[in-house]
Amino acid sequence: MAPSRKRTPDADRRVRIALSRAEHHRRRRRLAAGALAGTLLVAIAIAAVSFGSPGAWDPAGLRDEAAGEAPKLRLAEQASRAAAVIERQKAQRVRERAAVERTLAQTPFISRAGEQTKSVALTFDDGPSAYTDGILDTLRRYRAKATFFTLGSQLGKFPLQLQRIVADGHEVANHSYSHADLAKLSARDAAAELDGDSNGLVAAGLPRPTLFRPPYGAYTARTLSLAAKRKMLTVLWTIDTGDYEASDPNAIAQQVLEQIRPGAIVLMHDGGGNRTVTSQALPIMVRGLRKSGYEMVTLPQLLIRNPPAAEQGSVGRSEVA
Repeated sequence: MAPSRKRTPDADRRVRIALSRAEHHRRRRRLAAGALAGTLLVAIAIAAVSFGSPGAWDPAGLRDEAAGEAPKLRLAEQASRAAAVIERQKAQRVRERAAVERTLAQTPFISRAGEQTKSVALTFDDGPSAYTDGILDTLRRYRAKATFFTLGSQLGKFPLQLQRIVADGHEVANHSYSHADLAKLSARDAAAELDGDSNGLVAAGLPRPTLFRPPYGAYTARTLSLAAKRKMLTVLWTIDTGDYEASDPNAIAQQVLEQIRPGAIVLMHDGGGNRTVTSQALPIMVRGLRKSGYEMVTLPQLLIRNPPAAEQGSVGRSEVA
């Protein structure tokens, strides 16, 4: 049997110190675990408040749609829906393209359609953006269709909204890549602005646009020619809501309801700034138009229903080429 070892006072002291240190580390680990759990609970609570109920719209555009698996799944779902709509509307798009070509044969631009039916076109510029979803929600609620003049620089930032526009049956059109004043650019740079947006839409799996709206409504004969060579009809407007600087949604809606007539093209914005006022004005406007017997259709559908006259009122800012 091995002889027993008798611990000295110094050895006992070292053992007590070691046990005390071990207990101290255990306590620190427990506190850290508790703090981590508390942090996770707070994060979950914040997320629940921030995201709200499923499908709720955040008008301030605070949600991060670029991170996480859920947005990827939503994007895949919307892209699938958009592809199905494009496939289903093949015959309709042939008729719409023919209507655009007929219009282009008689005029390079339009600011209004004909007055054959009580149909009008709501149009939105500068998106897609964080406000596009709310606008799409309103259009869906009131069974209204619209045309969205997109910016190429926005397509990659809001791919979910872009796909939803098509999936919901609206028209996507060209508003240049970066919202530059094309009247002040060289022919090469202006062409690049048009192609940058159109190519981005095609890369996203959407139809090549047949409609174009110049930023600021600024155009020259060369601008019209560049669009026409790409088989795009330049579209101006009949009614400018001024929503980019307005503060009263009721005033915007009232202005449209007072000026509306068959074949009118209404200019609004779903991007390029805070579009809360536009979002608030839209349901008032749509309800008023419905009450007055108007149907809101896409621009290609408007061209089919209300073929425009060759003589068009010149709006926007036309400059000598």
